[in-house]
Amino acid sequence: MTPLAISPPSSTPEPDMSSIPQDAATIPHSATAQVLTVCIYINKQANTGPNLDRKKIQQLPDHFGPDRPSVVLQQAVQGCIDSAFQQKTVFTLLTQGYGGEKISATFDGKQHLLSLPVVNSIDYVLRFLKKLCRSLHCENLFSDQPISQRSAPGPVEHSREGRFFGRQVCDPLGKKSLLLI
Repeated sequence: MTPLAISPPSSTPEPDMSSIPQDAATIPHSATAQVLTVCIYINKQANTGPNLDRKKIQQLPDHFGPDRPSVVLQQAVQGCIDSAFQQKTVFTLLTQGYGGEKISATFDGKQHLLSLPVVNSIDYVLRFLKKLCRSLHCENLFSDQPISQRSAPGPVEHSREGRFFGRQVCDPLGKKSLLLI
């Protein structure tokens, strides 16, 4: 049996690439990670129900995202908690998840923390928010499309199959959105 030949190390050093800027133009397309991002818009004219304070809803941003689904879910749920007349009401509707983003609420003289479940899909975010809104008795609070904020009070009317709780995927740079049906 003959021993395996070990070739000597290459005498030509690899070029130093650290000084070359790495942007989208220099990184091959296959090397860029395709990050799924979600955009959730807030309908500030929605029926906020008996648990959410309309004045606090008005102070929320017009949308959460584009960002990873887990981050957008955390921002939307935290927005509901922060907009509640009683934070405990919203917080107790939620169950402890594992490994997801954290939310907090202050009640009974203490700050309470809870981890949301790990989220990797747009569908899960939309189902979660729809279920939460149903439990809070608020309608059409979140949408997957931009909402024109009217000055007249009252809910905006859209079908459940249409605008609200559809799916929107943003490109990795957050510049374009695709509505998936």
